[in-house]
Amino acid sequence: MTDVQARILIEGRLQGINFRYLTQDKARGLGLVGFVRTLADGRVEIEAQGNKEQVDELLEWCQQEPHSSLIKSILFRYDEVTKGYADFSVR
Repeated sequence: MTDVQARILIEGRLQGINFRYLTQDKARGLGLVGFVRTLADGRVEIEAQGNKEQVDELLEWCQQEPHSSLIKSILFRYDEVTKGYADFSVR
């Protein structure tokens, strides 16, 4: 299976619940590489690379409780893999 790269932007009240570290744990558990970070405007950006099923599972996880009730919107897109990451990090 060909790897994909996804960019996910999440808007909501996710500060203070360790969302970035929970995302890192989930992504690593799925075998994904990339990063998660909080942008200057407060949105959370996730860039994840791996097979499409794993990336889709991460996207589904983002939409589940308990953090889903704090999310206002999720935007995502799939891109060609353009960067090579060694692991999944919190930036």
